[in-house]
Amino acid sequence: MKQIYRACKKCKLITTEKNCPIHGDEKTTTEWFGFIIIGEPKLSTIAEKAGIPEPGSYAIKVRQ
Repeated sequence: MKQIYRACKKCKLITTEKNCPIHGDEKTTTEWFGFIIIGEPKLSTIAEKAGIPEPGSYAIKVRQ
């Protein structure tokens, strides 16, 4: 079965779950575009500017 990747509407974390693993009750959506992978957010200028505190894959744009 093909995995469908979804993004949290609040933090933009990409996951396969229907609810965000960080925010719990926040729904995810399949309407997202582009992504960045953050390995070490404390050392990343991009993570700092985007406000990303945790390592992972994040959508660049998420439709609400």
